[in-house]
Amino acid sequence: MIAGAVIPVHYHPCDEYVYVLKGTIETAGRECKAGTFWFTPAHTQNGPHKAVTSVDLITIRLGDMGIFEEL
Repeated sequence: MIAGAVIPVHYHPCDEYVYVLKGTIETAGRECKAGTFWFTPAHTQNGPHKAVTSVDLITIRLGDMGIFEEL
């Protein structure tokens, strides 16, 4: 994500695991730097996510992602 990018509050129908490779991201008001890992269970509020700096993430979701909607 480029610095300043924001992903609004959302939900996933599956578990999500995120690892910050590089940079800093704020998620739900918590600042996460490189080396941070977090887990969000299925059907749980996720975000908002804001890239404080440019950030590289690894995101793994286990299970069906459901239907994607157009923005």
